[in-house]
Amino acid sequence: MLLDLFMSKTSMVCIDVGYRNIKVVEVSVKKNNSIFIENYGIVSTPQNSIKNGAIYDVEQVLTSIKALVKEQNMKAKNAKIIMSGTNIITRIYLIDKVAGENEDFTIKNSMPQFLPVDIENYRVDYKILQTIKERETEKYKVFVTAVPRNILQSYVDVLQGLDLKPLAVDIPANSTAKFFNREIYTKDMENFYAKRKFNKVESDTYAVLDFGSETTIVNFLKDRVLEFNKVILSGSSNMDDHISKELGISLVEAEKIKKQYGMVVPNNLSKRDHVVAYGKISAFIERLAKQIVKCFEFYIDRCYGTPISKIFIIGGGSQLNGLSQYLFQLFNVPVYPVGLLNLKGVELKKTLDKDKLNYLINSVGISL
Repeated sequence: MLLDLFMSKTSMVCIDVGYRNIKVVEVSVKKNNSIFIENYGIVSTPQNSIKNGAIYDVEQVLTSIKALVKEQNMKAKNAKIIMSGTNIITRIYLIDKVAGENEDFTIKNSMPQFLPVDIENYRVDYKILQTIKERETEKYKVFVTAVPRNILQSYVDVLQGLDLKPLAVDIPANSTAKFFNREIYTKDMENFYAKRKFNKVESDTYAVLDFGSETTIVNFLKDRVLEFNKVILSGSSNMDDHISKELGISLVEAEKIKKQYGMVVPNNLSKRDHVVAYGKISAFIERLAKQIVKCFEFYIDRCYGTPISKIFIIGGGSQLNGLSQYLFQLFNVPVYPVGLLNLKGVELKKTLDKDKLNYLINSVGISL
């Protein structure tokens, strides 16, 4: 497009280090925040180098990323990386407003009594969501993020070891919020739900469920601002483990069976692997759904949240056959599987493979 000649852009390599795979994406971000995906690559994470988001072997991870960047011929000179896992603490607190006192001073002074950790060993950031009145007392509603300094440093070490200019270390919750700050194309699904009865909620609050291999992340956004985030220690790889043990097959074969059958109910003619897979998958999803329901209840009851009008599902695990229908029946609100190309202002180089784009939302999200 000729317009591109007059719009400055920033090119960068964005990295998402996961339990199973490392995703590296080369993107260009233009002044209007539109994103062009130049290239991407996915490589298996070195065994035992990462657990729950914590990088234990920086050198192995670095070697894998460097090889992938070279193999994909990525040219960008800047880099960002995304943290993940259970070591990240996110909370919403109500903190009393003190008359005549600076809000930053009030909030930071209150942190030690709220956070269940030694605050000196954590990098703590916060965002004031709103000011509310409770029993005649004004309170700050604050979204707090705390990351262990040693874990954060391991991600910084990876960035610095790449011989690229390090721009930022971010967390999945922020990445997701940035992405869902833009228009989402859901026309096909809107037609689907127009023919069905459900609980129509007049609200600008929605949930984004990120189904990863090791964790499931629950996010609630109100007016496109992140208000709640919870990491559940269950992911799609757990289903592979259960199927593998029951059928006595490899994890690779188990994953193929999971993708083949998903939550499709078997019949009298179904093979044993379908029956076993359905039993393991449905039992796992039911357990996981109970934890997600608790997050919904906690957000409404304890975080002054408003009812959820819709649910978006992202991540590799969101592609599980039958998952969106199950969640629709459970919550009785529309459920939309979302990939990169459902988001306005995201373009892809025509020669790139589109099959694995659902794995890249977080790594592209940190480019914003």
